[in-house]
Amino acid sequence: MRPGLCDQLVIVTGGGHNLGRAVAEACAAAGARVVLASRNAGRLESAAAGIRAAGGEAIAVPTDVTDASQVEALVARAEAWGGPVDVAVAFAGGGAPMAAPDELEPAAFDEVVRVNLHGTFHLVRAVLPSMRARDRGRILTCAGGGAFWPVMGTPLLAYACAKAAVCRLTDQLTAELWETSIRVNAIEPGPVGTAEVSPQQVAELAVWLASEESAPLRGRLVATTDAWWRDRAQVEAVDATVHAYRLRRADP
Repeated sequence: MRPGLCDQLVIVTGGGHNLGRAVAEACAAAGARVVLASRNAGRLESAAAGIRAAGGEAIAVPTDVTDASQVEALVARAEAWGGPVDVAVAFAGGGAPMAAPDELEPAAFDEVVRVNLHGTFHLVRAVLPSMRARDRGRILTCAGGGAFWPVMGTPLLAYACAKAAVCRLTDQLTAELWETSIRVNAIEPGPVGTAEVSPQQVAELAVWLASEESAPLRGRLVATTDAWWRDRAQVEAVDATVHAYRLRRADP
């Protein structure tokens, strides 16, 4: 049975396409009111309309996550529509230019960092005041290739740096929110689009992390290809450790 998100308000950045859309659809199917955000207004509205056609509740709010003021407006619009934000899913990202380091344009490098890292920070910053006031909330960030070790044969410098920084943001954010009930975790999607991982598998994990089924996990990296999170005894064992599945490492 899919974990419940009934009466929860969920924001998903990057919600108009690929993983973000799959996560938004899964959250809606689990009972959440979903706010989808991305820069592509047409694709975004199509995704929201699909959720509504399936019987879910969703609105589309075109947003450039690299602009802090737009993200603040997104959160204000979400709260005006559906109440306080319970879950923030920072899935806007990607954009890895396939260029050698000495051929990579500085502007392209900056854009990848801005979308993946700054965009995550902007969403965190915008939802935290309300979450602090209620002393509850869940924040999900998105790791990615190159965040943990070098990738051979593929030019991923900007993307790897940005995703490594997102992992450290998640780690440090967890530490700075430790005395609260706000939980922050990261998803490692893995090789999406291969026979091993589908967007729907990533979405299933995201819904689990967004729900209370994953409590009390915080500051952990959970990969779609992991099996331990499906076993409550193993979840409790991971939670009892200091190092297992922390963002600073790729293995327990």
